[in-house]
Amino acid sequence: QNCPCRNGDIRLMAGTSSNEGRVEVCYNCVWGTVCDNGWDDKDAQVVCRQLGFSGRALAMGGGVFPSGASLVLLEAVSCLGNETSLIRCPRRVAVGQSTCSHSRDAGAICLVQSYSSCLDGAVRLSGAGDSSLGRVEICVNNQWGTICDSGWDNSDAKVVCRQLGFNNSLAVSVPGGRFGAGTGRIFLSGLQCIGNESALLDCPRTFSGAQGCGHSQDAGVVCTTPPCTNGALRLADGTDKYSGRLEVCNGGQWGTVCGKDVSNDLATTACGLLGFGTKGASVLNNALFGSGSTRMFGLVLVQQCRNQTSPCTLVVNGTRSKCSHWDDLSLLCAPPATVPLNCSTGDVKLVGGQTDGLVEVCLGGQWGTVCDDSWTDNSARVVCKQLG
Repeated sequence: QNCPCRNGDIRLMAGTSSNEGRVEVCYNCVWGTVCDNGWDDKDAQVVCRQLGFSGRALAMGGGVFPSGASLVLLEAVSCLGNETSLIRCPRRVAVGQSTCSHSRDAGAICLVQSYSSCLDGAVRLSGAGDSSLGRVEICVNNQWGTICDSGWDNSDAKVVCRQLGFNNSLAVSVPGGRFGAGTGRIFLSGLQCIGNESALLDCPRTFSGAQGCGHSQDAGVVCTTPPCTNGALRLADGTDKYSGRLEVCNGGQWGTVCGKDVSNDLATTACGLLGFGTKGASVLNNALFGSGSTRMFGLVLVQQCRNQTSPCTLVVNGTRSKCSHWDDLSLLCAPPATVPLNCSTGDVKLVGGQTDGLVEVCLGGQWGTVCDDSWTDNSARVVCKQLG
């Protein structure tokens, strides 16, 4: 019998170059295609190695390359990646019996080093005129193409944003069509990123649902820089930079801290982390500097101290029920040690006379007045005794 091929031979068809195309395999003197069910980069790696390519290989699902017209010969291919030929991989021979249509013909791209207009795996955003949002496009084999939005979610978007340099950004996936339809090939579909991958091509993917994917389903992202870094602290609305309502960044947004049952030890740690002086650091009446307006409130801060030589840190440990913005924690810190203090914490003085006048008390190196709520002769007697 005059066979056009040897059993197990491989070829790539219908690509724009010799290193890409629809995968066809020779079986019993017949060329046929491979179904993309279970098809992945390890299978494509075996194909490319068999064809003499030594670089990275990318599996392509049905629809990336034109469909074949012969029999679907193999399906459920499951290579380890180190096989010398595709027919040595676990697979199911489906000559004339496959339920897989040619719309699911598997493809492969064998990446080669070359001078090109884009680097394999590079991503860019198009269609919005803004570098932080748009239709996601990826470079494969010197061509820009798009990504199908089947299975597209925020974990996939997070990888794109990181790859584009938006470190610690808030990444939001956008369904297809929001940023217009792309052109060229739809290279990827069914992405299943965990979110910590360094590049989109490192993410697992399937080809489920990709066959009917058109450019109206081109995936997009929005990358936004969060207003704060988790764990950051700030004092808001104080009389100076050393006092105010304590706010902490949690989940990329500012929130206020519940002031119930908080000791001055926490105030000392917070003031130190803020770079302020800790002498006389004090917890003040809740909402003394006004109630906050953040969407997040009632956060519980706890101290974590590893040992006596390392400074303590503050971490968010959930929220406290029945704690509203009226309970927002207020702090008074001292100026840094390099800034001369006006007074020592606890000092008192009379303003307006030597033996009578307005009572002022020192906290955190600053003078302030005393509210007359519950002020009595006994209170005045303590002031006079302190003044000698």
